[in-house]
Amino acid sequence: MSELVRHAILDTDFVSKANIIQSKDRVLADEVLEFPGYRFYCHQKMRQELGDHGTRASQGWLDHKITEGDIRCYDDEQIIQELKSAAGEYCFAYYRSFLKEGCNMISSDYYGEYFKELDEYIGEGNLDDAGFLAKLRICESLIGHQKSYGEIKAFVLLKTLNYVYGVDAFIFCSDDSDARLSYANSAAIPCISVLSVFQKLWLLGKPFDEVKLYYQSFVDWCINRKNPQINVKVVKFSKGSNKLEKVPIGSVISDIYAGKYKARLDGYLQLITE
Repeated sequence: MSELVRHAILDTDFVSKANIIQSKDRVLADEVLEFPGYRFYCHQKMRQELGDHGTRASQGWLDHKITEGDIRCYDDEQIIQELKSAAGEYCFAYYRSFLKEGCNMISSDYYGEYFKELDEYIGEGNLDDAGFLAKLRICESLIGHQKSYGEIKAFVLLKTLNYVYGVDAFIFCSDDSDARLSYANSAAIPCISVLSVFQKLWLLGKPFDEVKLYYQSFVDWCINRKNPQINVKVVKFSKGSNKLEKVPIGSVISDIYAGKYKARLDGYLQLITE
């Protein structure tokens, strides 16, 4: 893998939302995949989560992009094979280490709550791919829905790419601040949120009139959902520290194109001050 390429993991919430936001006959997710110099990946868990919680349109979009080769989708068996190519019989230990680190981003108790049997299996020795993956699936079956596990799988994939190929990777993730802060602060992984995608489009020289159509779709979605959102949080440096400040959601795109913001590694936009 070339070091000149920017490797990027897509998570479930990002793809779902980026397929809701649209302009004419294109969705924002299409614009993201055209970012120059990026190579995109996802975990198989994401495909399952889109089927469970996402829209049919976003699931169809993802399946098509994987089939076309625009996104490379890994399952756990492929991850084990990648790790085995670099670490041999220690591939299972590496997978467990990445899994623990990902779980710790969610909660210090997360791994211990669900993966005791995986530790017991590894402790017994005589490991093989089929046995490890079967035990992993048993542990995962205890988690259930809405437990942020897709984010952990994305993290395992990211760490695998980093270890095997020596590349750093971004993650395109949801506007869930806890998830983004976990990636950025706990694991030093740069995050790109849906909001900071608009900053990226400005930097790429996309015309304001084109991007504004996508942004208005984003605003409409925020305002018309069950719990309407009329403001977004941005970071402002004040009195020696960064503080989150609410700004009207409709004003942000004009301010982006006026050069008033920069994108942070945690996916927040930060006001540029003199």
